[in-house]
Amino acid sequence: MFKKIMLPSDGSDLSNKAIEKTVQFAKENGSTVVGLSVEQIYPYFPYANLPGAEERAAQNAKKVADIAGKAGVPFETHAVKGKSPHEEILKAAELFNCDSVFMSSHGEKGLDRLLLGSVTQKVLLHSPLPVVVLK
Repeated sequence: MFKKIMLPSDGSDLSNKAIEKTVQFAKENGSTVVGLSVEQIYPYFPYANLPGAEERAAQNAKKVADIAGKAGVPFETHAVKGKSPHEEILKAAELFNCDSVFMSSHGEKGLDRLLLGSVTQKVLLHSPLPVVVLK
């Protein structure tokens, strides 16, 4: 267990702290980190995607790569699109054969969080894998 860790990032300060803590854990335990950033698609919004969302997702994934690379931790990163970030996280964890998910207790705030609830809560509820929640 904890040999291949799914590490989603939304670019928030708490998410960036979770990256640092997870990379340190991975270094100490010989784990590989799979960084993931989800560009959320809003199907009921006048525009399918918010301006700059694709670039932010790529930057969030790059943040994982930069920190893991500097620490000498094996990593891979991915930026994906989807309507439901928690579903994309769980699909990616399965696709990339992860054995756990490490993520921040909460991330970006805003209307989506108020309407849909916390992505972390949904991952906890639906994940067949162990989930480590970092503060």
